Amino acid sequence: MGFLKDLTTLTRQANAAYDRMDVGASMAAASRSMEDASRVLAATTPQPEEAAFEAVRLRATANVVDARQLPMVIGMNVVVELDLVVAMPNGFPLPVTRTEQVAPLHLARVTPGSTVDVSMVPGRPDTVRIEWGA
Repeated sequence: MGFLKDLTTLTRQANAAYDRMDVGASMAAASRSMEDASRVLAATTPQPEEAAFEAVRLRATANVVDARQLPMVIGMNVVVELDLVVAMPNGFPLPVTRTEQVAPLHLARVTPGSTVDVSMVPGRPDTVRIEWGA
C-alpha cells in the first residue's frame, strides 16, 4: 500500500510541475543556447587559409595573460578564451584575444604566465594560430 501511495504522490507532483512549465520559454532558452554553441564552434574552428597567406605565415611566441573557460565542451575539448601578447619578430608586442578548443592534454600549456608557440600572417592579427604540435 505504501508503494502505491508514494507513486500517486509522485504522479501528482509531476503533473503539477508539468502544468507550471513554460514550454515557450524553454524552447527560446534552448534556441539561444544552440546559437551560442554555433557561434563558439565557428570561432574555434580553423578556417582554411589561402596558400599565399600560408607561405608568408611567421612563427612567434605568445605569453598567456589570461585564460577564461567558457561554459562549453566540444567533444573532450574545453572551450577557452585566451588573452595573448604575441612577441612579434620586429619586437612590438601584439595583444590578441582568441577562443580556442583546448584538449585536456594541453590545458596546462594555457595557464596565465605560460608561453605558447603561435604563427600569423603579418599585418593580420585575426590569423593568429596556436601551434599545438610545436
